[in-house]
Amino acid sequence: MFNTIGIISKPFDPVSKGTAAELREFLEDQGIGVVDDSALIAEQADLIIVVGGDGSILNTARTFVDNNIPILGINLGRLGFLADVSVGQMFDIVSKVLKGEYTKEERCLLSCQVEQEGQTVYQSVALNDIVINRQDALKMIEFDVYIDDKFVNNQRADGLIITTPTGSTAYALSSGGPIMHPGVNAIGLVSICPHTMSHRPLLVPGGSEIVVRIKDNSEGVSIHIDGQTSCPVVPGQEIRVRQHGSFIHLLHPQDYDYFEIIRSKLHWGSKLS
Repeated sequence: MFNTIGIISKPFDPVSKGTAAELREFLEDQGIGVVDDSALIAEQADLIIVVGGDGSILNTARTFVDNNIPILGINLGRLGFLADVSVGQMFDIVSKVLKGEYTKEERCLLSCQVEQEGQTVYQSVALNDIVINRQDALKMIEFDVYIDDKFVNNQRADGLIITTPTGSTAYALSSGGPIMHPGVNAIGLVSICPHTMSHRPLLVPGGSEIVVRIKDNSEGVSIHIDGQTSCPVVPGQEIRVRQHGSFIHLLHPQDYDYFEIIRSKLHWGSKLS
Protein backbone atom coordinates (compact mmCIF):
# COMPACT_ATOMS: atom_id res chain seq x y z
CA MET A 1 0.00 0.00 0.00
CA PHE A 2 2.83 2.40 0.90
CA ASN A 3 5.80 2.04 -1.42
CA THR A 4 7.68 5.24 -0.57
CA ILE A 5 7.63 6.87 2.84
CA GLY A 6 8.85 10.33 3.74
CA ILE A 7 10.48 10.70 7.14
CA ILE A 8 10.61 14.12 8.79
CA SER A 9 12.66 14.68 11.93
CA LYS A 10 13.81 17.70 13.92
CA PRO A 11 17.14 18.64 12.30
CA PHE A 12 18.91 19.81 15.45
CA ASP A 13 17.52 17.20 17.84
CA PRO A 14 19.85 14.19 18.21
CA VAL A 15 17.10 12.01 19.68
CA SER A 16 14.74 12.78 16.80
CA LYS A 17 17.47 12.22 14.21
CA GLY A 18 18.56 8.97 15.85
CA THR A 19 15.01 7.64 16.02
CA ALA A 20 14.45 8.62 12.39
CA ALA A 21 17.61 6.74 11.38
CA GLU A 22 16.38 3.60 13.16
CA LEU A 23 13.01 3.92 11.44
CA ARG A 24 14.64 4.38 8.05
CA GLU A 25 16.69 1.20 8.50
CA PHE A 26 13.58 -0.69 9.60
CA LEU A 27 11.63 0.41 6.52
CA GLU A 28 14.44 -0.20 4.05
CA ASP A 29 14.91 -3.72 5.42
CA GLN A 30 11.32 -4.35 4.31
CA GLY A 31 11.92 -3.00 0.83
CA ILE A 32 10.18 0.33 1.43
CA GLY A 33 11.66 3.38 -0.26
CA VAL A 34 12.49 6.24 2.09
CA VAL A 35 12.94 9.94 1.28
CA ASP A 36 13.67 12.84 3.61
CA ASP A 37 13.98 15.81 1.26
CA SER A 38 10.88 18.02 1.23
CA ALA A 39 10.74 18.25 -2.56
CA LEU A 40 11.08 14.47 -2.95
CA ILE A 41 8.49 13.85 -0.24
CA ALA A 42 6.00 16.05 -2.09
CA GLU A 43 6.67 14.24 -5.37
CA GLN A 44 7.15 10.62 -4.30
CA ALA A 45 5.87 9.82 -0.82
CA ASP A 46 2.70 7.78 -0.19
CA LEU A 47 2.97 8.41 3.56
CA ILE A 48 4.80 10.86 5.81
CA ILE A 49 6.06 9.73 9.21
CA VAL A 50 6.93 12.62 11.51
CA VAL A 51 9.41 11.89 14.30
CA GLY A 52 8.91 14.71 16.78
CA GLY A 53 6.04 16.27 18.69
CA ASP A 54 2.78 18.00 17.92
CA GLY A 55 4.67 21.08 16.75
CA SER A 56 6.40 19.01 14.09
CA ILE A 57 3.01 17.71 12.93
CA LEU A 58 1.69 21.27 12.67
CA ASN A 59 4.62 22.34 10.52
CA THR A 60 4.37 19.24 8.33
CA ALA A 61 0.63 19.71 7.84
CA ARG A 62 1.08 23.29 6.65
CA THR A 63 3.89 22.28 4.30
CA PHE A 64 2.18 19.31 2.63
CA VAL A 65 -1.56 20.03 2.98
CA ASP A 66 -2.04 20.38 -0.77
CA ASN A 67 -0.13 17.16 -1.58
CA ASN A 68 -2.76 14.80 -0.11
CA ILE A 69 -0.21 12.64 1.72
CA PRO A 70 -1.36 10.99 4.98
CA ILE A 71 0.69 11.70 8.12
CA LEU A 72 1.64 9.40 11.01
CA GLY A 73 3.25 10.92 14.10
CA ILE A 74 5.87 9.36 16.37
CA ASN A 75 5.75 11.29 19.63
CA LEU A 76 8.96 12.68 21.09
CA GLY A 77 7.22 15.69 22.60
CA ARG A 78 5.18 16.17 25.76
CA LEU A 79 1.47 15.97 24.99
CA GLY A 80 1.13 13.90 21.85
CA PHE A 81 -2.35 14.98 20.74
CA LEU A 82 -1.46 14.61 17.08
CA ALA A 83 1.72 12.55 17.25
CA ASP A 84 0.14 9.77 19.28
CA VAL A 85 2.48 6.81 18.64
CA SER A 86 5.14 6.37 21.32
CA VAL A 87 8.71 5.44 20.42
CA GLY A 88 8.23 2.13 22.22
CA GLN A 89 5.30 1.31 19.92
CA MET A 90 6.93 2.65 16.77
CA PHE A 91 8.00 -0.54 15.00
CA ASP A 92 4.84 -2.43 15.95
CA ILE A 93 2.46 0.34 14.84
CA VAL A 94 4.38 1.10 11.65
CA SER A 95 4.30 -2.61 10.75
CA LYS A 96 0.53 -2.62 11.19
CA VAL A 97 0.15 0.57 9.16
CA LEU A 98 2.10 -1.03 6.31
CA LYS A 99 -0.45 -3.87 6.39
CA GLY A 100 -3.35 -1.42 6.20
CA GLU A 101 -4.25 -1.75 9.87
CA TYR A 102 -4.89 1.81 10.98
CA THR A 103 -7.53 4.49 11.56
CA LYS A 104 -7.60 7.39 9.11
CA GLU A 105 -8.89 10.78 10.20
CA GLU A 106 -9.55 13.95 8.21
CA ARG A 107 -8.62 17.31 9.72
CA CYS A 108 -9.45 20.75 8.33
CA LEU A 109 -7.10 23.73 8.18
CA LEU A 110 -7.68 27.47 8.04
CA SER A 111 -6.54 29.73 5.24
CA CYS A 112 -5.48 33.20 6.35
CA GLN A 113 -4.88 36.30 4.25
CA VAL A 114 -3.85 39.79 5.27
CA GLU A 115 -5.18 42.30 2.78
CA GLN A 116 -4.62 45.99 2.19
CA GLU A 117 -6.70 47.92 -0.33
CA GLY A 118 -7.80 44.66 -1.93
CA GLN A 119 -4.27 43.30 -2.32
CA THR A 120 -2.98 40.25 -0.43
CA VAL A 121 0.19 41.13 1.49
CA TYR A 122 0.50 37.86 3.47
CA GLN A 123 -1.08 34.43 3.39
CA SER A 124 -0.66 31.16 5.24
CA VAL A 125 -2.55 28.11 6.48
CA ALA A 126 -3.04 26.84 10.03
CA LEU A 127 -3.93 23.43 11.42
CA ASN A 128 -4.46 24.66 14.99
CA ASP A 129 -5.23 28.34 15.13
CA ILE A 130 -4.68 31.89 14.02
CA VAL A 131 -4.03 34.24 16.93
CA ILE A 132 -4.37 38.01 16.61
CA ASN A 133 -2.73 39.95 19.43
CA ARG A 134 -0.42 42.79 20.30
CA GLN A 135 3.33 42.44 20.50
CA ASP A 136 3.19 44.52 23.68
CA ALA A 137 1.33 42.09 25.92
CA LEU A 138 0.44 44.85 28.40
CA LYS A 139 -1.92 46.65 26.01
CA MET A 140 -5.26 45.65 24.53
CA ILE A 141 -6.24 45.89 20.88
CA GLU A 142 -9.52 47.00 19.34
CA PHE A 143 -11.01 45.31 16.31
CA ASP A 144 -14.25 44.68 14.43
CA VAL A 145 -15.38 41.17 13.51
CA TYR A 146 -17.45 40.33 10.42
CA ILE A 147 -18.80 36.92 9.42
CA ASP A 148 -20.00 36.42 5.85
CA ASP A 149 -20.02 40.20 5.33
CA LYS A 150 -22.24 40.77 8.38
CA PHE A 151 -21.01 42.84 11.30
CA VAL A 152 -20.76 40.72 14.47
CA ASN A 153 -19.19 42.93 17.12
CA ASN A 154 -16.51 45.35 18.18
CA GLN A 155 -14.05 44.09 20.75
CA ARG A 156 -11.38 45.46 23.04
CA ALA A 157 -9.33 42.53 24.26
CA ASP A 158 -5.83 41.13 24.52
CA GLY A 159 -6.54 39.37 21.26
CA LEU A 160 -8.63 36.88 19.33
CA ILE A 161 -8.12 33.19 18.59
CA ILE A 162 -9.65 31.75 15.43
CA THR A 163 -9.44 28.00 15.80
CA THR A 164 -10.09 24.74 14.01
CA PRO A 165 -11.53 21.76 15.90
CA THR A 166 -7.94 20.47 16.12
CA GLY A 167 -6.80 23.71 17.76
CA SER A 168 -9.72 23.77 20.18
CA THR A 169 -7.67 21.78 22.71
CA ALA A 170 -4.73 24.20 22.49
CA TYR A 171 -4.58 27.95 23.22
CA ALA A 172 -8.33 28.33 22.67
CA LEU A 173 -9.10 25.86 25.45
CA SER A 174 -6.82 27.73 27.86
CA SER A 175 -8.74 30.91 26.98
CA GLY A 176 -12.12 29.41 27.84
CA GLY A 177 -13.13 28.02 24.47
CA PRO A 178 -15.04 24.75 23.99
CA ILE A 179 -13.57 21.42 22.95
CA MET A 180 -14.64 20.63 19.39
CA HIS A 181 -14.53 17.06 18.12
CA PRO A 182 -12.37 16.85 14.97
CA GLY A 183 -15.40 15.67 13.01
CA VAL A 184 -17.27 18.92 13.64
CA ASN A 185 -17.38 21.23 10.62
CA ALA A 186 -16.98 24.52 12.46
CA ILE A 187 -14.64 27.40 13.18
CA GLY A 188 -14.25 28.78 16.70
CA LEU A 189 -13.70 32.39 17.74
CA VAL A 190 -12.37 32.85 21.27
CA SER A 191 -11.55 36.27 22.72
CA ILE A 192 -8.42 36.58 24.85
CA CYS A 193 -9.21 38.46 28.08
CA PRO A 194 -11.99 40.65 26.62
CA HIS A 195 -12.69 43.94 28.38
CA THR A 196 -16.37 43.04 28.80
CA MET A 197 -17.94 39.85 30.11
CA SER A 198 -20.46 39.80 27.26
CA HIS A 199 -17.94 38.49 24.73
CA ARG A 200 -18.30 34.72 24.82
CA PRO A 201 -16.74 32.04 22.59
CA LEU A 202 -18.54 31.64 19.27
CA LEU A 203 -18.77 28.70 16.86
CA VAL A 204 -19.69 29.36 13.24
CA PRO A 205 -20.25 26.96 10.32
CA GLY A 206 -17.10 25.68 8.63
CA GLY A 207 -18.01 27.41 5.38
CA SER A 208 -18.02 30.86 6.97
CA GLU A 209 -15.63 33.65 6.04
CA ILE A 210 -14.33 35.67 8.98
CA VAL A 211 -12.91 39.16 8.57
CA VAL A 212 -11.15 41.03 11.37
CA ARG A 213 -10.43 44.74 10.92
CA ILE A 214 -7.91 46.35 13.24
CA LYS A 215 -8.94 49.79 14.51
CA ASP A 216 -6.73 52.84 14.06
CA ASN A 217 -5.91 53.03 17.78
CA SER A 218 -4.27 49.57 17.75
CA GLU A 219 -0.68 49.50 16.56
CA GLY A 220 1.91 46.77 16.95
CA VAL A 221 -0.57 43.97 16.17
CA SER A 222 0.57 40.61 14.81
CA ILE A 223 -1.05 37.39 13.67
CA HIS A 224 0.49 34.10 14.73
CA ILE A 225 -0.02 30.90 12.74
CA ASP A 226 -0.03 27.75 14.88
CA GLY A 227 2.29 29.59 17.27
CA GLN A 228 5.13 29.03 14.79
CA THR A 229 5.10 31.83 12.21
CA SER A 230 3.88 35.41 12.46
CA CYS A 231 3.18 38.56 10.48
CA PRO A 232 2.68 42.17 11.63
CA VAL A 233 -0.67 43.78 10.87
CA VAL A 234 -1.20 47.53 10.74
CA PRO A 235 -4.41 49.57 11.02
CA GLY A 236 -6.18 49.69 7.69
CA GLN A 237 -5.36 46.09 6.89
CA GLU A 238 -7.89 43.30 7.35
CA ILE A 239 -7.42 39.65 8.24
CA ARG A 240 -9.55 37.27 6.19
CA VAL A 241 -9.97 33.66 7.41
CA ARG A 242 -11.83 30.71 5.92
CA GLN A 243 -11.41 26.95 5.76
CA HIS A 244 -8.59 25.86 3.49
CA GLY A 245 -9.61 24.02 0.34
CA SER A 246 -7.62 20.88 1.22
CA PHE A 247 -7.63 18.64 4.27
CA ILE A 248 -4.91 16.58 5.89
CA HIS A 249 -5.31 12.95 6.87
CA LEU A 250 -3.81 11.69 10.11
CA LEU A 251 -3.18 7.99 10.61
CA HIS A 252 -3.65 6.48 14.07
CA PRO A 253 -3.45 3.00 15.59
CA GLN A 254 -6.60 0.94 15.06
CA ASP A 255 -7.63 1.33 18.70
CA TYR A 256 -7.38 5.15 18.54
CA ASP A 257 -9.99 6.81 20.76
CA TYR A 258 -10.25 10.61 20.65
CA PHE A 259 -11.96 10.81 24.03
CA GLU A 260 -9.30 8.62 25.62
CA ILE A 261 -6.68 11.04 24.28
CA ILE A 262 -8.57 13.95 25.86
CA ARG A 263 -8.89 12.12 29.17
CA SER A 264 -5.27 11.02 29.33
CA LYS A 265 -3.64 14.22 28.06
CA LEU A 266 -5.89 16.84 29.69
CA HIS A 267 -7.18 14.78 32.64
CA TRP A 268 -10.64 15.68 31.35
CA GLY A 269 -13.38 14.41 33.64
CA SER A 270 -10.91 13.21 36.27
CA LYS A 271 -12.29 12.73 39.75
CA LEU A 272 -11.18 15.22 42.37
CA SER A 273 -9.17 13.56 45.10
